[in-house]
Amino acid sequence: MTTSASDASRLLDLLWERYASEVPFARTFVSLSGGRFRNDHVAFRTLARPEGGIALFSRVFERFGWRPAGAYTFPDAHLSAIYLSHPEGLPRVFLSELKSEELSPRARELLAALPVDPPPPEDVEALAAWFTAPQPPDEAALLELEKETQYGAWLLAFGRKVNHFTGAVDDVEAWQRRMREAGVPMKTDIEGAPGTSLRQTATHAAPLPLTLRGGGTRAWPYAYFEIAQRSGGFDGFLGPQARALFDMTKRG
Repeated sequence: MTTSASDASRLLDLLWERYASEVPFARTFVSLSGGRFRNDHVAFRTLARPEGGIALFSRVFERFGWRPAGAYTFPDAHLSAIYLSHPEGLPRVFLSELKSEELSPRARELLAALPVDPPPPEDVEALAAWFTAPQPPDEAALLELEKETQYGAWLLAFGRKVNHFTGAVDDVEAWQRRMREAGVPMKTDIEGAPGTSLRQTATHAAPLPLTLRGGGTRAWPYAYFEIAQRSGGFDGFLGPQARALFDMTKRG
């Protein structure tokens, strides 16, 4: 598969279109931005296992020129993460993974329902379609898994779908106010003190009606829209801040 920066941009555009159609708060940010915005990064969640996890997703993006640029661990949540940067200035890609080997046998059993099909080697449209939700989950399994790991329950519900996109801004506090004034439910505080090299906040996670195995639906928190302010040429992420944002997909 021959790739280029235009292929990479097309992939992000396709992922954005689907994400924005399901996350109204993202559309509000774009509207308040005058129809366009700078994307700081896009994030995905994965399950660490021999057939998948960060290693699999990283290879997908490395096809398009992204390269690993930093790594992080979150022991209390059984997570690790990396981010990838692109030499032509495209948005960063943030990949996290749930360390299934650290979970209970029952949690591992429930997560085994997630598909392990490899990404297609064909065109960009086919690859974008690979970033999708798994088969409808069993409601009892979803609720049981949530008790041990809300991140794992999110994976069972939404699989490879985009977790969030991020608007790059010059004043995160001003944007926090603008979004609230527009009626968007926002994170209570801003991660990172004034003067910090990276300051972040986010909307609440937009709920989606989740189709359940056996019929029926229930609302489940899907994705938030993040807002980030960088200074001093800082390119990476700050672990404690990223950890706090993982919790934005908790229910209630």
